[in-house]
Amino acid sequence: MAFVSASEVEKYAYCPLSWWLSRNAEVMTPALEEGRMEHESLAENLSEIIDHELKANIWERAITWFAVTATVLALIGVVLKPVENPEEWRKILGVLSIPWIIAGLIALYSSASAREERNRAKYEQITILTAIIAMITALNAVTILGIEPRSALIYEFLALLWLIAANIALYLSLRASHIAARKRKEQLIRGKIIYIGGKGSKLLKSERYGLAGKPDYVIEVDGEAVPVEVKTGRKPRGPLFSHILRVGAYCLLLEENGAKVSHGILKYDDVEYEIEYDEELKKLILAKIEEMRNLVRTGVVHRNHHRVGKCTSCSRRTICPEKLA
Repeated sequence: MAFVSASEVEKYAYCPLSWWLSRNAEVMTPALEEGRMEHESLAENLSEIIDHELKANIWERAITWFAVTATVLALIGVVLKPVENPEEWRKILGVLSIPWIIAGLIALYSSASAREERNRAKYEQITILTAIIAMITALNAVTILGIEPRSALIYEFLALLWLIAANIALYLSLRASHIAARKRKEQLIRGKIIYIGGKGSKLLKSERYGLAGKPDYVIEVDGEAVPVEVKTGRKPRGPLFSHILRVGAYCLLLEENGAKVSHGILKYDDVEYEIEYDEELKKLILAKIEEMRNLVRTGVVHRNHHRVGKCTSCSRRTICPEKLA
């Protein structure tokens, strides 16, 4: 059984003859070329979002390890340093806690300003961790050994280096998170990006229905996969029938690949439409696919509308034998 693509379903829903002509001679108009370039740019931006969020996550983990290591080294240095005066101990431990308190305040501020729940949770963990370490360091002093000051100084110097590394990691984490958040805002993207339909990405297939396709991207929201189709060019008053079927086809593909799907998203510039995926839409898509296969068998395809506007907007108008304009 030959596969039918989701984009073919859209073309067929627009006009059967337009779809038929596209199978043998795809016409590239300036509008289509512009749309292709915009989709390539979208895929690039989405990849950058994933990349920066991954970097932020890596640096967030590095912060914890740097901070813990710095604390251990600093405590060893303080313990090894012979100090008989308790008041001097309190001063040293108080100074040692200052960087942690500052780091905690920075993380707390970042947590309050973070839009994504994932980032907020990470920053809150860092805040709690730094606060606990600061309290333990400031309130507890255990002197066990008395070794020459030079050994203690080495540990304290290493601790300082690790503290500097922790601050650098914090800066890089915040920077990566900020870039990712800015790009998300520019693209109006919410949820975790789990698929990008660019070059080299996996083609989604349904062997049972002979359907294939690549959504522009897929996000995960509340445990569900949500395919997103981005349309360039003019912005219609509402979602077009052919576009709805394409989004529905992507929902069907995700469902066939084991994902939980209840809806898809159709985007026209800054306007989004939520397309409900139900049994009725699924049956309609499968019926259209069967119609397409029947036409391939007969080889007889005609225009199915009398709308001049459709022909005017059709990219295959120049090669269409039944065009109205």
